[in-house]
Amino acid sequence: MTSLVRTMPGRRSGGAAARMAVRVAQVRAEQRANSLLERIRAAAGADQLALVQALILNHAQVQAEFSANDFRDQLADLPHGVLGAAVRGLAASRSITNTGRTVPSTSPDTHGHRIAVYRLPVGAEETQAAA
Repeated sequence: MTSLVRTMPGRRSGGAAARMAVRVAQVRAEQRANSLLERIRAAAGADQLALVQALILNHAQVQAEFSANDFRDQLADLPHGVLGAAVRGLAASRSITNTGRTVPSTSPDTHGHRIAVYRLPVGAEETQAAA
């Protein structure tokens, strides 16, 4: 009977079901993170967020690659989560590009978890220099 159930059309194998469960969990985690970021953005206010994003883009003009760690000392008084929201907003708008590399976070609150390293998109340096 067990072999019959395994071979029935439309029946997912154990591996496929496990992959689907992992994907569903990833989507739910991303939705929770996005919801949190939206609440942080709303609490920070557009002006504060715009200033932090301008600082990040300005830094990107002189530093080829960077992470949120590069701004922690300058933005020590910033409410929790605003720096991450600013970086994610710039990445979502493709103003900065994830290099695929990570570094340990220097924020004590994160206990050294890995954070992304970013750069300006290819060709953006020349475009912004001409402006």
